[in-house]
Amino acid sequence: MTNEIPSARSRDILIIGAGELGMPVLRNVARRARDVDGSSVSVLLRASAIESVATDKQRDLAELRNLGVRIVQGDLVKNTVDELATIFANYDTVIGCTGITAGLETPMKVAQAASSSETSALLPLAVRC
Repeated sequence: MTNEIPSARSRDILIIGAGELGMPVLRNVARRARDVDGSSVSVLLRASAIESVATDKQRDLAELRNLGVRIVQGDLVKNTVDELATIFANYDTVIGCTGITAGLETPMKVAQAASSSETSALLPLAVRC
């Protein structure tokens, strides 16, 4: 028996949310992803966040784009498990940074979507950061 940790790296990462928790996670993951050839970082945001004219939202979106983070539209509350699974299937890793504002049932919905996605490897899944 060996205690070796597999050296597989996640190349396509989706982070759910860009609020108080999500923004610092996005900043750090995007910076680290620069060191991994072929990697990408995306963030799942509601349409209302993407289309917002609020100064703070526009500032955050500009920062994310400058970091090379791809913005993906989706809604943990409105989208079905199957719709979320379709989104998640494009990623190796999904990191949930929604906090409690998305509702108590959301972590289970995210976990169900992740497990039913057709991705070949859903590495670490964090329903809450």
